Amino acid sequence: MKKVLSTVLFLLVLGLVWFLFIKKYDYRFHFQAKYGPGVVYHELKSLGEFSVFNSSPDIKNLQSEPYQILDQEIDFEKDELDLHWELERLNDSTTDVYLYVRSNDRIKNRLAVLNPFSKGEFVDSLSGIFTDFGKKLRTKQQDYKVQLLDSIVYSPSLDCICRSASNIKVSQKASQMVNDIVPLEDFLLDHDLKLNGYPFVKITRWDRDENIIDFDFCFPVNLAQDIKPDHRVNFQQYKATTSLKAIYNGNYRSSDFAWYDLMNKAEKEGFTTSGLPLEIFFNNPKSDINAPSWKAEVYLPVVTTQ
Repeated sequence: MKKVLSTVLFLLVLGLVWFLFIKKYDYRFHFQAKYGPGVVYHELKSLGEFSVFNSSPDIKNLQSEPYQILDQEIDFEKDELDLHWELERLNDSTTDVYLYVRSNDRIKNRLAVLNPFSKGEFVDSLSGIFTDFGKKLRTKQQDYKVQLLDSIVYSPSLDCICRSASNIKVSQKASQMVNDIVPLEDFLLDHDLKLNGYPFVKITRWDRDENIIDFDFCFPVNLAQDIKPDHRVNFQQYKATTSLKAIYNGNYRSSDFAWYDLMNKAEKEGFTTSGLPLEIFFNNPKSDINAPSWKAEVYLPVVTTQ
């Protein structure tokens, strides 16, 4: 009996030592999100925009493996927390999200977890915050839809008049398009030109660390006529490319969400990609206010071995 008690006591002490000093994280949370890891990964990098904290904490995005792992540092209730996110794709429409939290005052907080007489306010507060975040994420994701096509396609070949923009935050892409649409429309009217397709954006540079882009906002027209560019527009010709394709439905402010799942798909399937998407917009926000019904086709150029 003494041997059994000694063994049990040893295992309890060993478990306590592991829990207090060796275990890599203090708390673990889990929830599911709509869409693939690409979209979810991008949403996590904007954690502070979800208003789940009582204050506005400083959130730093640290090391990551795009679309799989993200590490963050956050100041929370006079404590500094390390957040370690892991994403696991269940299918194109569902991602398992795992969050591992580690605090600087981990011994105190871990003892509080073990103490049956403790109210566990710190843990309850964290649990409430990230449960709320999971709910708000799912609510936000009801406002848009991203559908990935399985097959490789060709993007359209396009002749167009364009306005070029540089060093624009991805979140400000739509605002820049609003600024540029008037000069494009004026050029059409001045030269009596007709669109032969839908307006589109071609990304020409994407700094994914800072999420800053250069892009051309273009109207497709017939350039085989007696017209010349002026200070308002430039002429571009985009050739068809083998591409992965997504259909995005929702407000065009968030159409870049399709980029992340396309990038994730390219990485998963081993395709080489320029990482420079093309977006074609089928709805006019000036006349159609039902944003959830807006449609965009999004193409990501890839190199295949076929």
